[in-house]
Amino acid sequence: MNRVAKAAAAALCSLALIAPVVQPSPAAGLTRVEQFSSTSSDAAHNAWWQGFNLLPPQVRGAIPRELRPADPAPQPAPPPAPEAPQGHPEPTPDTCDNCVAITFDDGPVGDTDRLLDMLKEKDAKATFFVVGSNAKANPKIMQRMRDEGHTIANHTYNHPRLPKLSDGAIGKQLDDTNAAIAETTGVTPRWMRPPYGMYDNRVVAASGDRGLAVALWDVDTSDWKHRDTAKTCKLAVEGAKPGSVILMHDIHRPTVDAVPCVIDGLREKGLRPVSMDRLISNPAAGTVYTRR
Repeated sequence: MNRVAKAAAAALCSLALIAPVVQPSPAAGLTRVEQFSSTSSDAAHNAWWQGFNLLPPQVRGAIPRELRPADPAPQPAPPPAPEAPQGHPEPTPDTCDNCVAITFDDGPVGDTDRLLDMLKEKDAKATFFVVGSNAKANPKIMQRMRDEGHTIANHTYNHPRLPKLSDGAIGKQLDDTNAAIAETTGVTPRWMRPPYGMYDNRVVAASGDRGLAVALWDVDTSDWKHRDTAKTCKLAVEGAKPGSVILMHDIHRPTVDAVPCVIDGLREKGLRPVSMDRLISNPAAGTVYTRR
């Protein structure tokens, strides 16, 4: 049997010597001779190992261990596929589709501080169309409006019927109020509201010349007339739709009392009370808006 085993081993050696050589792609860092030598050795060993495993088990067992081919080196496992980046989904833009602007005219007055307390507690923003003379008289309230993120806007200096004034007088009403707002807060307004909602082409043109858009409303609570807290809340909430502008006056105590009810009622309808700057973020100067 030893002669048979030796003969089989010799045959395997001969097979290894005549095994075809597969020409590889050039390997980095090896000369052509080194590439050929390395590849030929690998091919001979593979042929020897494959031939050995084709022998009958009795013959394989009779071949001495020193003449048996070594098992091929284990191939390294392929590297794991890179994990897909776990990025956060893109946030959905807030289009303010359910927003409603709540606005207050004629202040600031002492009760405006109480109104600001309510807005802060309810985490709601509003717009204050201030009268210039009142702004100058209440600088701390003006600064609080600014610091708490509300929109501050122009409502003329002493609340006249603008269409009855000369062009120069209209301009002065707007300029003096802008100056009072800037003096007390450093803010440059982007909005004006004409007293009593009265305007003409001259008022619109004078506003546009000063970078101001004209803000009217589509929900009138008539709070100045009835002075009824429950009625103010009812009219504000029932009349509001997405994009609405609600008119109220912070100089009337019953109106200030109605504000928590108004905010809660709007939210129950799925509406969000915001400032004019949030409702219409890029108003065009000299344009009249009644709603978004």
